[in-house]
Amino acid sequence: MQLGNFIILAVEIVMVVFQLRSLIQSSHADYSGVISQTVYKMTDPVMKLLPFRNRHFHGVFYAGFLLSLILAAVFWLIVIGIFSLVNVGFSWIILLTLLMTVKCFGYLIMILLFVQALTSWLPSTRTYSMEIYRITYPLVAPIQKIIPPIGMIDLSLMVALLVLYFINSLFYSWFNIAWAIL
Repeated sequence: MQLGNFIILAVEIVMVVFQLRSLIQSSHADYSGVISQTVYKMTDPVMKLLPFRNRHFHGVFYAGFLLSLILAAVFWLIVIGIFSLVNVGFSWIILLTLLMTVKCFGYLIMILLFVQALTSWLPSTRTYSMEIYRITYPLVAPIQKIIPPIGMIDLSLMVALLVLYFINSLFYSWFNIAWAIL
């Protein structure tokens, strides 16, 4: 069971990196930043193979999200193919693929918001804070329109994290064990 959890974690990390690349492209973050450069160098060998890597739909570059979806589908096809103890239909594979992709995106947003909050408190990490701020701005901006920053305190990050927590508990109540194992 420990090896299975490690493999799921490794696949989710790769999915998060590809989703982060799409988020960086979609938010038009500075490409000379350390985080952007690292993500681009890690994902560029695979992204170069795609003919649609620079296409977008309503401002969202979808190549990284599509790659993470394909990676999750291949992962579940392999896992269910190897451990075919139970006859699982194709609809379960699609459901697990979509759930894994959505949960990885939630992890990504949660990590970015936590790191943004932590780096904003330390003066030596100002460049990282600004880079993460540019990445998360499209997601936090609607909340900031309702609750603007008060001085140096930005409550929109806390509200976004509470919304993520609510969505996580909602998905857990809908999908129970399938959501919990991912």
